[in-house]
Amino acid sequence: MRSRAFLASLICLALAVGWLVATLNETTTDRRAAVRRVPVSRALADTFMDVLCRPPSDGDAVYWQSRPFDRSAVEQAFASTVEGQRVGAFQSVFLELLRRDATVADCPTIRRWMDAHTTIDEARHVLAEQPEARRVARVRQAFVDALGRDPRAWDDLSLRRWVDSPYTVPEIRTRLAQQRPLVGVHYFMWYRPIDGWGNGFTSVAADAPRPVIGPYDSSDTDVITTQITQMEEAGFDFVLVHIVFNQERAWTNAHIFMDRLSGHRLKAAIVLDGLYKESPDLKARWVRKVRDEYAANSHYLRLYGQPLVALFSSRLNFAVPGVILRNVYWTPTYDPGSNTFNPKRLEPRDWAFWAPVPQPLVNGMVPVVPGYNDAALKRDLTMVYARDNGRYYEQQWQRALMLRPEFIIVYGWNEYFEQTAIEPATPWGDQYLQLSTCYIAKAHGKQRTGC
Repeated sequence: MRSRAFLASLICLALAVGWLVATLNETTTDRRAAVRRVPVSRALADTFMDVLCRPPSDGDAVYWQSRPFDRSAVEQAFASTVEGQRVGAFQSVFLELLRRDATVADCPTIRRWMDAHTTIDEARHVLAEQPEARRVARVRQAFVDALGRDPRAWDDLSLRRWVDSPYTVPEIRTRLAQQRPLVGVHYFMWYRPIDGWGNGFTSVAADAPRPVIGPYDSSDTDVITTQITQMEEAGFDFVLVHIVFNQERAWTNAHIFMDRLSGHRLKAAIVLDGLYKESPDLKARWVRKVRDEYAANSHYLRLYGQPLVALFSSRLNFAVPGVILRNVYWTPTYDPGSNTFNPKRLEPRDWAFWAPVPQPLVNGMVPVVPGYNDAALKRDLTMVYARDNGRYYEQQWQRALMLRPEFIIVYGWNEYFEQTAIEPATPWGDQYLQLSTCYIAKAHGKQRTGC
């Protein structure tokens, strides 16, 4: 009897211990969420989901919320773990096959793969058989058929836009074949006659080209009206108006420009300059200011139904509802794998500012520049690309037309510090205006014999 009682007690004890160990070792997403007792900040919860595809446990919350929160440091810490590396490898399969980042909605799949010890090759095979992956492959082939280029990595943004559209693949192929690029031009509103002629910080070199109408004040309404007319007659579809975010005069000048668009077909969008490495919250605040002050204007450029706001050389590590964001920056090389600005890869909202021949197509856009010379600025790295009496501009345009992008953007209308201006100026007169007129007509599908 005693041995039976002892055996029964031993069995009960073993069951209790087993239950306790299972409870303590529970790691699934649903159980963690169900038994959590420690409040978790939104920032920490989002970081866990983005990097590990699961919410934090109570122990995680206590550990990470007991110290100052630095998202980049936390991400690096997570990514260096075995769990983080495994999740990251599965997330890369989504980018490889679907040409998009894995989302929170994909996390249950990733965690199932983790729990089942699925290999990367097995995950790749499973995902490749899904309807979304098959549609991506078919739409990608439609790009090759219609435009003669593979959008993978270079133009994921356009690829995904068509993948997510309601059109059939044959309809997408037809629409791509009929696509004509919108042509824009960078425009600076910072000039004034201070210390010679410049923007209040730097003066244009004495031996640099000068506009035919003479050194002007960017707030001069007659100058603005003349320039708008010239841009429109050349065929430009839109203007990217650069304003330094914390200069009140720049905002005022941009309002003047928008007002002077009345009666014209030309559109305009704002590029915020100077935000560079500012905090995400600050960048979002200035983007909202652009949206609130300018976007209601009927001449404000809208892409895919929303107003465009671009930042110059500032990562888009924030979100603002109701706008399309682009980051326009320069780097020695634009590469899908890495570049000096975005070390990991081209981000889906990156645009190239300018590039030497042969320039790339980056997320639907190809940049065009007439030449470049920043020697007068005495930078650590001096770059000079000679205009060669217009031939360099023509080479850039020919490359842009060959790639058949959604957008071609010229840098720039009136950049005299780096000597990329195309407006009528000495010593070239209206040569670049005439070349622009001819090549824009070609871009828009109008018959032209030579330029």
